[in-house]
Amino acid sequence: MPLTRASLARLVRRAAFATAAVATAVVSSLVLAAPASAATYHYDCRRLSGNGSYSHPLALGNVTGRTVVAVNCPPLTSGAGYANRYFSFTLTRPARVPSYAGASFALNNSQRSAVNPSLSRGAYTIMHTGSGLWTYNRSGVANGRYLPLGPLPGGGVLPAGTYRLDLQKLDSPLRSLSTPWFNVVIAVS
Repeated sequence: MPLTRASLARLVRRAAFATAAVATAVVSSLVLAAPASAATYHYDCRRLSGNGSYSHPLALGNVTGRTVVAVNCPPLTSGAGYANRYFSFTLTRPARVPSYAGASFALNNSQRSAVNPSLSRGAYTIMHTGSGLWTYNRSGVANGRYLPLGPLPGGGVLPAGTYRLDLQKLDSPLRSLSTPWFNVVIAVS
């Protein structure tokens, strides 16, 4: 089931009540409505240029003032070289509030390993996976993990520039051999 801004807003609102006061402020910023002028662009993840490696990330292009969704990204699996997939995107101006980047997915009994985002610029890591905010479906099962780009956890917003979004499978092979198929979502106001 694709993640829409409206369903993301409902899911994030529900998650906000269960978080600490500081996290609640960040989460609530994600549930604000998107500007009417914002467009959503859908791309097939398997048709993006790049190979998904650190040095050749899958290119999402410019995303300022719109939402880019890369759909049907193949699962991340246990083993060297398969537990990470990298995406690049460029902001032509600073992100505004609310802006976020991450992944939507559907966990099940055989695929219990979430897709976890981190963000870097060059060799510098801006946000680790631990800064990710969870979203949940109506049954309370996690269905997304997102990083706030505006406001950033330490305040401010992400400045203009090119960034690398690292999507990772963190669980050990004994717990889960792969993540589910997933969508990459970058929404910049």
